[in-house]
Amino acid sequence: MRIGICDDNQLYLNHLSQTIQLLVNKTENIAIDSLSPQELAIHIENRSIPYDIILSDIDMGVYNGIDFANKINHIAPACIIIFISNYLNYATDVYEVSHVYFVLKSEVDEKLTKALEKAFQVYNERITKNLLIRFQNTEYRIPFADITYLEALGRYLYIHDSKQSYKSIQSLKSIVAELSPSFSRCHNSYLVHMKFIHSINRTSCVLTTGESIPISQTYSKKFQSDYVTYVSRELL
Repeated sequence: MRIGICDDNQLYLNHLSQTIQLLVNKTENIAIDSLSPQELAIHIENRSIPYDIILSDIDMGVYNGIDFANKINHIAPACIIIFISNYLNYATDVYEVSHVYFVLKSEVDEKLTKALEKAFQVYNERITKNLLIRFQNTEYRIPFADITYLEALGRYLYIHDSKQSYKSIQSLKSIVAELSPSFSRCHNSYLVHMKFIHSINRTSCVLTTGESIPISQTYSKKFQSDYVTYVSRELL
């Protein structure tokens, strides 16, 4: 596992790096890198995010951690983001992007452990939970965390992630039981991973990938309820 920490204050960056190192010193195979905003911006520009978890400040002069997170969500949707900020007023803005925790710098000593535990939980689910499909004598293992939505089209089922699609001869109904509660059916032909919902209304939802998925009247009420439950669970 690789953890990246981004902050424009070098002294605080060093302090946070040391704090995290102490918290994970009993865990093997974890590398921690300290990054300036300029260094993280280069990774984003090159569309190469080598980190499983990123902790980022938000207000970093000409750089903004929420803007960084928005781009990372598209480039590397499996990357887990924790925001750490001096300012409580950013607490609502961060929900424009996918992240697992928001921590005030004044509460780092009390809240950082819980934030990292949440990130590790998501990471472990990503590497241990996969959807197994077979098509034309080829077997695919697709991490749940990478799947954005599933689409039934004719006699085929298409499993989409941010980079590609996989084809299978299965029905949505048969595959629902294999998926985590983070997936919900919004249409007779669509099953959406709620982690990737950017915005939602009564008739459609837009994913962080920019794709618009229809919500049918039949599934609208249940889907909206599932999404409220999902967001509430993520806030815990």
